[in-house]
Amino acid sequence: MPRVDAKTGKTVKFSIADLANVESESWDGVRNWEARNYLIQMAKDDICLFYHSNCKNPGIVGICRVAETAKPDESQFDPNSPSYDPKATRDQPRWWCPAVTFVCLLNRKLSLGELRATKGLEDMYLLKRGRLSVTPVSEKHFWRLMEVQQGAAGDDAEMDCETKGLRRYERKLVI
Repeated sequence: MPRVDAKTGKTVKFSIADLANVESESWDGVRNWEARNYLIQMAKDDICLFYHSNCKNPGIVGICRVAETAKPDESQFDPNSPSYDPKATRDQPRWWCPAVTFVCLLNRKLSLGELRATKGLEDMYLLKRGRLSVTPVSEKHFWRLMEVQQGAAGDDAEMDCETKGLRRYERKLVI
C-alpha cells in the first residue's frame, strides 16, 4: 500500500467536493518548510486524507490520491498571489506541490475532537503537531480511521460542502 498523508484544506473555499469536480488539482500555497518536505516526499499513487479546516468543526472528510509528484508551486512566482515568495526563482524554487485527485468521501466527517478521543490514534502525528497542513499518517492509523468512519452515519451538513452524488468510501477504492 502506498504511504498515506493527511492534507489540510486550508479553508473550505476549496472543499473535497471541489476536488471531486476536477480531474486533478495542484496542492499549492503551502508555506511551511516541514510541510513542504512532506509534499516533496509524496509519490504518485500515495493516498492522502483530505481535512477541512478553518470551519466550525474541522475534520477528515475524504480521501485523495497523488496524481503527479511535486513540481514547483507556480504561486510562489506570482506577485499577485497571497503565496508569492520574492526569494523564489525559477532556477531555485522554494515551494513544491503535488497534484491530487479525488478518490472518495468518507461516510462521515471525523472531527478533530473525535480523533483525539479515539483509541489507537493517541500517537497520530496530526494530533501532536497542530496547524501543520501536511502530516504523515501511518498505515496503522489510516486503517483505524477507516474503521471509525464506518461507524454511525453522520450528517452530510457536517461535511461543510455539497456531497450529493459523491462516491463514498469502499475499502476496494484505496487498496
